Amino acid sequence: TVGGCAPSPIGVTPVTINSSPVVNLGVDVTQCGGTVLLDAGNPGLSFAWSTTETTQTIIVSSTGTYSVTVTGANSCTASDTMDITINSVPVVNLGTDITQCGGTVLLDAGNPGLSYGWSTVETTQTITVSSTGTYSVIVTDINSCTASDTMDITINSVPLVNLGTDITQCGGTVLLDAGNPGLGFTWSTTETTQAITVSSTGSYSV
Repeated sequence: TVGGCAPSPIGVTPVTINSSPVVNLGVDVTQCGGTVLLDAGNPGLSFAWSTTETTQTIIVSSTGTYSVTVTGANSCTASDTMDITINSVPVVNLGTDITQCGGTVLLDAGNPGLSYGWSTVETTQTITVSSTGTYSVIVTDINSCTASDTMDITINSVPLVNLGTDITQCGGTVLLDAGNPGLGFTWSTTETTQAITVSSTGSYSV
């Protein structure tokens, strides 16, 4: 009692401050192809993504701005947004492996105007090869996205055949020798030996 007066009652109001979820999707992402996993964290709460998905995590495969709102049991919410850039990757296809007899093979990496790095150290879109080997190329675009392909090429050597110069003679026979012992032979006379003997005028081939 102060001065004969009783103190007035003091009103007490309970206050509850519920904590909000903490949502952090991370830093913005720029990458070449592929997918990105976005995780809103906070297991067991409610999720509303800009993609309309309602799971804790989503997987995205295209460029865009993605956001999520997380709601707790007490209806407190938090949200975050992430910009994702997924650049396309060059498509490189040198074709199927090649086996041939002699000659050369033209390899084309396609994708005109981009940058090329061949296993032969050449840097053009196309190269011409003339020997057996494994050839590969890496193609790089303006976003530094890369793609590669490899081709096995087998160029078998071709037999050397020289029957000599044309012959004109009086009577007798002529021995024609195709050389290359041990290989297979097919003459225009239907004979199949390395050498044949002819006794009449004509054109002979093997």
